[in-house]
Amino acid sequence: MARRKPKKIYPVNTLAEANSALAEIGRLERKITLIKTQLNETIDQAKANADAKAAPLHNRIAEIGAGLTAFGEMNKRSLFKSRRSRELDYGVIGFRKSSSIKPKPKTTWAMVLGRLKEMKFCTAIRTKEEVNKEELAAWPAERLDLVGARRVDADQFWYEVNEERIADTAER
Repeated sequence: MARRKPKKIYPVNTLAEANSALAEIGRLERKITLIKTQLNETIDQAKANADAKAAPLHNRIAEIGAGLTAFGEMNKRSLFKSRRSRELDYGVIGFRKSSSIKPKPKTTWAMVLGRLKEMKFCTAIRTKEEVNKEELAAWPAERLDLVGARRVDADQFWYEVNEERIADTAER
């Protein structure tokens, strides 16, 4: 269970009341988990039903699409001699030029990346720059100050529910 910070104040005056509050939180979280589990089961069932109903339709669309593709390939020279597409009453069929970049035979993307680095073609390499806060956490204050950062310490209250004990009392 993750540690949490409370948002609204619930009056707790003794350790016994604190213990009682933790027990109530645990029971409420169990109920929430049950509700979410039931919801997810309902959603999963609805998705499965929808997928089962839609499967024959998807199959039919794939069959018709394959037929259109075969028709277009067989009649490419006559139908698409002067134009790349043909507008019909219910849509458009046609051919589109496309290209993609692939490694040469017997070459991998890792090898291409290595060559890009060797030749210093940095514009062809994606990099995502962001501050490494874990690294900065290990730096001394003087070094943080040099780069315009600072360490802010806070003493924050937290609590953790003993779920096992809550589950034991819920089963009784």
